[in-house]
Amino acid sequence: MRKTDGFPEGRVLFSRLARHARLRQLQLLLALQQGGSLVKAAASLDMSQSAATQALGELERVLGLRLFERHARGVRPTQAGQALIDAARGAMHELEDAAQTLAAIRLGASGALRLGAIPAASQAIVAPLVASFCVRQPQVQVDVHEGDGARLLSLLLGGGLDAVFCRQPALLPQEWVFKPLLDDAAVFLAAPGHRWAHARRLALGRLADARWILPTASIAVREIFERVVLARFPQAEWFPVSTVSLPVLEQLLAQPRAVALVPRSIAPGLGQGAGGACVLDVVMEREALRLAQLGVVHRLDGVSPRLRELLAPWPMA
Repeated sequence: MRKTDGFPEGRVLFSRLARHARLRQLQLLLALQQGGSLVKAAASLDMSQSAATQALGELERVLGLRLFERHARGVRPTQAGQALIDAARGAMHELEDAAQTLAAIRLGASGALRLGAIPAASQAIVAPLVASFCVRQPQVQVDVHEGDGARLLSLLLGGGLDAVFCRQPALLPQEWVFKPLLDDAAVFLAAPGHRWAHARRLALGRLADARWILPTASIAVREIFERVVLARFPQAEWFPVSTVSLPVLEQLLAQPRAVALVPRSIAPGLGQGAGGACVLDVVMEREALRLAQLGVVHRLDGVSPRLRELLAPWPMA
């Protein structure tokens, strides 16, 4: 269900935006939030202050909502304004990406392949496939968008991407299909100098004094962390950070007693920096650490020739 299907008023406001809103007004919203005043926003867009005031007023009249309120030092977005700013930022990012693709086509690219990937799939699947594809098809522009699976799938279903590399979604519309490409599981990581780095058959209890790096709440390995680690160590100590960023993980793993639970699919990327990381040989039932397979979501009615060429070297493709 589209969000505008929820309330009749939503359909009305969407219709007004589609008919009357201009890209310049969306740019103005972003500049107002960043600059905090009409004077700064107008200057950053090479507009006069009166033109900026008029453009904002027109948009507010179209919606029948106040988007900014004045205060002693300038303006700040209202709740309605912030909601539209968030949408405008996403729209402008997508247009910037589209402009890069169009520029590549103008400069001789024979076409484009737009891919989305969650971090685990980007590291384990997309990176090697794209590197190989660019050697075989140097005239095809490849755009890779890394991010949250839910957002990427929304872009895919809306036509903004050709395929998304992610874990198997719980539900897909019937015209889309998920093809598994790689098994995955959670692993325990530590720095090479950690006291247990080279231990064999390490019991989980040995990590009772570890300081944990929390997985981001939105990813599948967080549920395993809570079920396996926190259930065993309810008083566990952790860093005030939750992340799957490889540079951040590597820096934190260099701290005393630091241990992380991460998807095995991203672990190789942590061995490339100066500090590196190693997988701890923790004795656990394999099923307890199993993650959903990584794979690709594409249209059921057939893989495009470019996507088929991209996937060709993959053993399970």
